[in-house]
Order: sequence, then structure tokens, then C-alpha cells
Amino acid sequence: MKKSLLQTLVVTAILSGMNGVVSAEGGQDTSKLDEYTLDDVVVTAQRVETKDLDTPATTTVITAQQLKDTGATTVYEALERVPGLNSMSYGQGGEAYGGMFSRINIRGMDRATLLLIDGEPANLLNYNSMLNSIPVDSIEKIEIVKGAGSVLYGAEAMSGVINIITKTPSGRTAYGSVTGTVGNYEKNYTVTVGNGNVMLTYRRDYRGAIDQFSRIYSTSFTRKSRVSGTKDSAFVSLRLSDKLTANYAYADTDSEYDEYAYLPAMKDWSKLKNRWHYQLKTQRVGLTYDDTARQWKSKFAWIRQSVRPLGGSGTTNTDSNSYHVETQKEWGLRGGRDSLIGGVEFHRENYNNNVKSGAELGRDSYAAFLSYTRRFNDQFSATLGVREHIVKANTYEQRQNVFLPQVQTMYKIAPKAVWYVNIGKSFEMPAVNSWFTKKNVFKQYPMKPQIGWNYETGLKFGDSMESLKLAVFHLAVKNQFIWVKESDLFAGGDPTIDVQTNGDEFRNTGIEMEYNKQLNPNLRVRVGGYYGNPKAKESGLWRQAEARQQYFAGLQYHKNKLRVSTDWYVTAGRQGAYYLLSGVKATGHPDHKIPNRIEGQLTMSYDITPMQTVSFGVYNILDRKNPINQHEYWSLPRNYRLSYTYRF
Repeated sequence: MKKSLLQTLVVTAILSGMNGVVSAEGGQDTSKLDEYTLDDVVVTAQRVETKDLDTPATTTVITAQQLKDTGATTVYEALERVPGLNSMSYGQGGEAYGGMFSRINIRGMDRATLLLIDGEPANLLNYNSMLNSIPVDSIEKIEIVKGAGSVLYGAEAMSGVINIITKTPSGRTAYGSVTGTVGNYEKNYTVTVGNGNVMLTYRRDYRGAIDQFSRIYSTSFTRKSRVSGTKDSAFVSLRLSDKLTANYAYADTDSEYDEYAYLPAMKDWSKLKNRWHYQLKTQRVGLTYDDTARQWKSKFAWIRQSVRPLGGSGTTNTDSNSYHVETQKEWGLRGGRDSLIGGVEFHRENYNNNVKSGAELGRDSYAAFLSYTRRFNDQFSATLGVREHIVKANTYEQRQNVFLPQVQTMYKIAPKAVWYVNIGKSFEMPAVNSWFTKKNVFKQYPMKPQIGWNYETGLKFGDSMESLKLAVFHLAVKNQFIWVKESDLFAGGDPTIDVQTNGDEFRNTGIEMEYNKQLNPNLRVRVGGYYGNPKAKESGLWRQAEARQQYFAGLQYHKNKLRVSTDWYVTAGRQGAYYLLSGVKATGHPDHKIPNRIEGQLTMSYDITPMQTVSFGVYNILDRKNPINQHEYWSLPRNYRLSYTYRF
């Protein structure tokens, strides 16, 4: 019954979206629609402001208003509902425990997505775990660009880039807001104040206990439960001058989960077996100098992540940080018809394992890039990009010189319709801490960068009232990073420890679609889908690596003071589970697949006055045990949130 209900909702939304455009009589101002449209500007895909319709890449944008409409409390919650993106999370909203870092992958390839914050790389240890370092109230928009991104942004942009663009101070007078949220599993409060030169947001989250959040296997007979936890996050943005801005982000998360053993005599799980209790702290400082008149931009970013055990069975005690400096210049050529962008970068990574003496690792990278766009006529343009990326040799890895090309073309079929082609080469270095294991610091075993090609072609057409994006892609990667037992790599290795090494190949061929339509002045529909075949080759055998299907359907209603939004998201055709039903690692021969994930939510908000808003949301409406990842950790059960916001 639940399945048929969901199918009915999806089909209804699609059929509604295919009807003709309803007249927007009654003074509808389509230029002020809350939804992102193809006429809006993206900055990530080509490093300069370009209309989405003129961008030769597959793009998705989540606006600040859409974040509010979905009721997302973290960036993870928002990204999980984008076709082609998968969450590898151990808890709700990207919650992590110790070294079990959460991340988002694009088009089925794990740890191949680069996170940017205001255009600057923010991955650590090849994870985009910094996604939750920025409070959602401080986000202006999120841009997702799929396909090869290494020419413009360097390592780790194998399958795509996620760029969190933060808010900057605005207005001449002081302003602020206070928001309080209560729910059956979570509650929080947020305070924002600012003026034309400074903006500050502080948020405090409280997470309630969950009795069980993962599958129980037949021989292990253990139950994992989430213990109550907290998270403090803050964001400060400063306008130091017309050209110079700075920001600082801070997040401190206290997370804990317990594992209980089964007592046959009592027929319950009341005996505490293990307790994992960690503090995860992240910080980021960013500086941007933007001289628009001279088309010159320079940036600096420093990020730090520390993990500390707070008792119990937890042992992970690490520090990671990175520094990034870049500068770029744009030139207009042939009377402004063509453009050339060039830049240089320096990136430094550091890792320290505080448990082992001398386990300090570092890596320096240098790069230069060029991107030239030539407009041959009013209909056709092409972009050629190149990057020379140098990874400096150190005590545990050799010097790497990587040359990366990219070719993009765009043909304007009609004033509001384009066809594009995007072909590029990308690469990723092994994580800076991949060169030692728990028992063998600096143990040398073969590790190579993973290198691959992205091929895609797509169509975009429409306007603010109706739009369609369609893309076909193929991703082929060699030397993919995989996890194996340490004992599989060398004699004397620990059979209980997972370590990273190179696999054989990764491939994915698929299609993506996103359709938006304004049905009438008050009602908008959005549907989307993804169908692919992500697979990895290991020891000569191909296996499914991620979900093959994703579908999305959403309706947004907005009239006067009332906003209502419902979203339904399905992840289907999933890969084999990490564990057998007996609780033993599958080792390439799973006895079951991960069940489908079906998430539905309904949110409503009402402006009591221009200064006051009340909102209510219901999440996981069907109350399913939705597995998030291959280890079958679940998302939250059905949950509710009631919020009140006062602005001043």
C-alpha cells in the first residue's frame, strides 16, 4: 500500500507538470519567483558569473528559500534530495562518529566529489565532511556542478563539485532574527544579527536519543542506539571594504552511540557492549579580494578538523588542516566576445594522529590553469581548459605531474534552448593519511592517484515558468580507491582494520532529468530522475557500486502569507549490503541488497505578521526504516518540527 501511494504521488506530479503553461494573469512577477530559474546566475561551473542557460555543464542550484521550504537543518538533508547524489552518512543529516566521516558522492563514485565553500576547496582526507560546518541560516545558495571539475578546481573533483555560497552583510541598518524549533527527536534555536558590515549567526542543536538506528544481524545480535547529543555552530561574515570580505565558521559536535548485546535469558538487548563518544570540531577562515573592475580575484582559506574521544570504546584522536591560496584574472578578448581566465594555486594539507608518535604527514600542491571561451557566432561557442597540477614529493610518495584538459561546447538551438557537450579529465590523490595504518606507521604499499574521464552531453531549455534539463553521461576511472583489510595488503597486517588501496576501474553510464513548471501563480511542480549503472572492477570482477535509480517529485504552494511544500524522494536498485545477514562482512558476495530508501516530507509556514513566521514539518511520513548507507544505518523515524521566527 505504501508503494502504491508513493507511485501515485510521483505519477500525479509528472502528469501535472506535462500540462500546458497556465496563464499567470493576476500580476504574477516571475522575476521574483522563489525557485531558481535558468535565467539566474551560477559562478561555480566556469569560475565567473554565467547564466545557467549559457553554462555547458549539468547544474543544480538550491536557494536559501528552498532550504527553508524543505525544512533542512543541515546541508546533507538538502543534498540528499538531488538526483544523482548519494549520502554516505552514519546518522541523520550527515552526523558522524569519530573517524566514521560522512560524505556526499555524485553519480555513484565514493570520495570523488569536491566541496567548495565560497569557491575554495574544503575537503579533508578526501572527505567532504565539512559540509555541515556552515549553519544553513548562513547559506545564500548551494551550486552543484556534475562532471569533471579538476581543470578549474584541482584534485578530488572527479565526478563533480558542490559549492556552498555564504551570505554577506547587506543593508545599512541593523537587523536580526531569532528562531526556535522543537521536535520529537530534535530541537534547536538560532540567533542572527547584522548590518551593512557584519553578520553573525549562532545556532545550538539538541539531538534526542534513538533506541535503534541500524539493522540487527542474526549472529551479532547487537543493537545500536543514538545517545542524546549537541552541536554548536557559528558563522561570522565581515565586509572589510568594497573589495575585501572575510568570514569565520565554527562547529562543535558532541555525538555518541551505544551498542547493546543480546541476552537470551531475558530476550532483550540491555547489556552495554560498547560505547563510542566523540567530539568533532571544525573551523574555517576565508578571505576574498574581488576587484570587479579589473576582473581580478584572490582568495585564502584555512580549515581545521579535530576528532577527540570522550570516553568509552572510542580511540580516534586526530587533527587535520589545510591552507589554500589562489588568484585568478579574467580578460575580455575580441571586443568582449571571447574570454580568457587564468590562475595559480597553492594547497597544503596536514594530518596528525595523536595516538602514535611521529604520525605526522603533509603534502604540498601547486597548480596553474587556463580556460578560454571563444564565441564563433551567436549560436555556437566552445571552451578549452587546461591545468598543470604538481604534487610535491615527500617521504612517503613520489612527485606527481598531472596535465588535465577539458573541452566544452554549447549550441543555442533557440533563444531559450541549448545543447552542450562537456568532456574532461580529472584526478584524485590518495588521502594524505592513506600511507600508514594503525599497526604500521609509514608502511609502504602501492598507491597511485585515481584518474578518469567524464563525458556528458545535455539539453537545457525553458524560462522562469517552465524548464527542463536532460543529461547523458559516462564516467570512466582507473585505479579507483577502495577499502580492504590490512592483512590483504601485506603479511602481518591486522585483519580487523580497513585500509585504503587502489582497485581496478570504476564506470558509470546514465541519464539525469530535472523538470520545473509553474502550474499557476501559486503552484509549482518539480520532478527529477536519475538512472545509471555504477560499477567497480576488483580482481577482474565487476560489482555494483551504488544505487542505480533515483526519483524526485515535489510541489510548492505559495499564496499571500502561506507556503506549503511536499517532497518525495526514492533511491532504488541499490547495491549489495556490506554485511551478510549473519553479520559477517560480505567480501564481494552479498546475500541481500540494501532496501530501497523512500523519504516523504510535508512542510508549512505562515507569516503571522511581516516580522513573525511559524512553520511546521513532518518528515519520513511513511515511517520507514530507510537505510542511508551500505552498512544499513537508518535515517530518522517519522519526526516532527515546529518552529517560530521573530525578525527585528
